Amino acid sequence: MNRQFYLLLLASLAASICGCGKSAPAATQKTPPAKVATIAKEAELATIVLTPEAEKRLGIQLAEVERKRVTRMRTLGGEVTIPPGRAVVVTAPLAGTLVASKDGGPPRPGQVLTKGRIVFALEPLLSPPERLRLAEVLVSLASSRADAEAQVDKAEVQLGAAKVMLARAEQLVRDKAGSMKSRDDAKAQLDVAAATLRGAEARREILAKVSLDTDASLAALPIASPEGGLLQNLHATIGQTVTAGAPLFEVSRQDTVWIRVPIYAGDLSKIDTSAAASIASLGSVAIALEPRLAKPVAAPPAANAITATVDATYELNNSDAALRPGQRVAVTVPLHGDDESLVVPWSAVLHDIHGGTWVYEATGPQTFIRRRVHVRHVLDSLAVLAAGPKPGSKIVVSGAAELFGAEFGFGMQEAAHGAEKEEDDD
Repeated sequence: MNRQFYLLLLASLAASICGCGKSAPAATQKTPPAKVATIAKEAELATIVLTPEAEKRLGIQLAEVERKRVTRMRTLGGEVTIPPGRAVVVTAPLAGTLVASKDGGPPRPGQVLTKGRIVFALEPLLSPPERLRLAEVLVSLASSRADAEAQVDKAEVQLGAAKVMLARAEQLVRDKAGSMKSRDDAKAQLDVAAATLRGAEARREILAKVSLDTDASLAALPIASPEGGLLQNLHATIGQTVTAGAPLFEVSRQDTVWIRVPIYAGDLSKIDTSAAASIASLGSVAIALEPRLAKPVAAPPAANAITATVDATYELNNSDAALRPGQRVAVTVPLHGDDESLVVPWSAVLHDIHGGTWVYEATGPQTFIRRRVHVRHVLDSLAVLAAGPKPGSKIVVSGAAELFGAEFGFGMQEAAHGAEKEEDDD
């Protein structure tokens, strides 16, 4: 009985409270700055509708899809190589044992050497019994000196002849009576002659430090780098006994590199090998905005019968050491003739997490749809499309990244936050 009484009492109290309560005022509805028509997924299209204020805040600017005649391009694989004459192999001037120099042990491969940097010291191989033959050794050293002088004289003559040939080839080019290839061949011969002269002078300088005094013992000879560059490799080590002419280390200058591009022989006639090529690292797209242009260079003809390819060679400035010998790169070369293609500003193209390329098309006032495009290549500031919206379609060239963020939530939240902040300021 008491239990039923208490239950009835509680029910009546609850009814009185509900009857006396007042309904809460409805919350003020705010128009969102952006509305996505579908749940956004990167693999699906979505329609974005902005408010005029949000469109202004995001800085949306439009441009038309155009069909233009553009230079056809093709991307091939290339290999970074060191030009001839820019790699010097230093050899032992005579037989002996390698020891550490006064500056310490030899530098490690990969370090940059200055001209004259001592890498090894060489103790001539003269055991006590062989000191009886010191006179013969000194005669051999004198002969080596004379031979080194002759090699220097020969190299100087070759260098002078190469300079004359280069000057003559340049004059023929200026008179339009010679070819650019002949001038480039003469320049290559001049570089080789200069490198030969530097090597001969280095050998002469090393032999000049050897004392010919029969009463004096032969001291260790410093083996220095004949020119500045990168220490490419060490062919010997401390404590090793080497013979005369044995390679000790290699120094290369890599401020300028060559790009070797194998081209299928059947496509060689389609490619304009006389025009500059654009060099990029594999998988790079940022290079399209700041291309690294390599000019064609006359290199010794080379081909591969197994792969049916012919090599084209380009020269590239590598003062920033961004490319390394043996590195594979993407080389975009122009083709002969042009073709009509769809083009859009490169700033309008977006990349998703899967590497897909998209643009936003304006289908109405403050209404945008994401469209998939297939970029064939990038030419200057234009993206040449293999497939995309129809010519004349309006696409977003400024504010596309903000629309991409609005479609997937972040940009829309930022726009809403900005609208609320303006209302609070008012």
